[in-house]
Amino acid sequence: MKIKFCGAARTVTGSCYLIDNGETKFVVDCGAFQGIDSYEKNREPFPFDPSTIDYIFLTHAHYDHCGRLPILIKQGFHGRIISTQPTRDLTKLVLLDSAKLQQEDFERWEVRAKESDNPELIERNRPLYSESDVEATMDLFEIYPYGNSVKLKEGLEFRMRDAGHILGSAMFELWLKTEAGRDRKIVFSGDLGQPGARIIRDPDFVREADYVVCESTYGNRLHKNKDETLLELLSVLKQAKESGGNVLIPSFAIERTQELLYELNLFIENKLLENVDVYLDSPMASKATEIFKMYPNFYDEDARRLLEKGDDPFQFPGFHITESVEDSKRLIDKHGIVIIAGSGMCTGGRILHHLKNNLENPKTNVVIVGYQVEGTLGRRLVEGEPVVEIFGDKIEVNAHVHTLGGFSAHGDQRDLRYWLRGFGRSPKMVFITHGDKEIAIGFANNVKTELDLSAKVPEMNEEFELK
Repeated sequence: MKIKFCGAARTVTGSCYLIDNGETKFVVDCGAFQGIDSYEKNREPFPFDPSTIDYIFLTHAHYDHCGRLPILIKQGFHGRIISTQPTRDLTKLVLLDSAKLQQEDFERWEVRAKESDNPELIERNRPLYSESDVEATMDLFEIYPYGNSVKLKEGLEFRMRDAGHILGSAMFELWLKTEAGRDRKIVFSGDLGQPGARIIRDPDFVREADYVVCESTYGNRLHKNKDETLLELLSVLKQAKESGGNVLIPSFAIERTQELLYELNLFIENKLLENVDVYLDSPMASKATEIFKMYPNFYDEDARRLLEKGDDPFQFPGFHITESVEDSKRLIDKHGIVIIAGSGMCTGGRILHHLKNNLENPKTNVVIVGYQVEGTLGRRLVEGEPVVEIFGDKIEVNAHVHTLGGFSAHGDQRDLRYWLRGFGRSPKMVFITHGDKEIAIGFANNVKTELDLSAKVPEMNEEFELK
């Protein structure tokens, strides 16, 4: 039996792992690459024949885990995609948004190609997939709940457990037979959440495995205390209200936006913050919030308790949803407001327009609430670059940039280590993935020394025999 690391190997994005036990081939996740060289990487052929894959096990709906699914279907995959119901619904939202953005980008390239008489620009920038390709992808989903062990075929059984990352996120326990007839269990962490999140339940623990594939996004650091993070956010909001400056929050449409709304709701209900206008300027985030409202059974106790009291955790006085482009443009003339907009890494979406219009103002506060991949505008802001480029223009960064690590939907080094400790000494090997190269290698060394487990950091497309 072999495992091949076709993505998220010594990098944070593009999650994709291929398992072949001689009888069955399946893939865990099929995500898009983001950041440096992502354009080229997402257009490269898969290092396997999609038509030979029997199943895809999808851990959750973030783009770096689901973004290449329609490409796989276009290239011949016709098996089943296994996930939870919220993951299916959120994946459809993510992929349709991606298809729309690709088409819009392509239309701009078409104009440039005609102006420069360069037809190659058109071919190089054709969308990876269309909205109809996304609809075809959704037809292949099969939905299962957490906790049930399911036998898909002889020699292949799986169970999903709550990964505590975003709504519906799952880790997978998989039982397989090797070519030699031995029973082996592989566990894929997916993205592991941070315990104590307001809406999402804490990650489940798994007690044994022969092999573990574990993420390492924050494997080199400890998050700020959540209470300290909330106090810092509250302080930024109050200071901005006094100065009349705007607060820009680039936010991921799924989970991070909902958690921010939840916390703002508590600030306002507890009268810690008053008379503040908050604009959610992201149609995708608005739709994701509606999906969140559909699945309260996936919430943790705090969020369910609010619902039982009749409180909508995503609604409060001063909250506005900005749907149209025209409404978004009107925010340019407003001051002393909070704008939550996508994308979370500032790689596209409406946040770019707000940054362009506000970064040069020293009264502006930019609040970063998620991981920023190398090569993204968000990463450049976090690293303190004095001038950044937006839509081809050089923009001076006079705004205050705040990084609030306590909002991360990923567990930190301590959380990851604690989760791995639950396996005891059972794993023959822990494969460390989904982290920048230095972070993944550092966390692997930490696993070896602190947990006394064997750990490897695979190279891209490296293959291992699982005996």
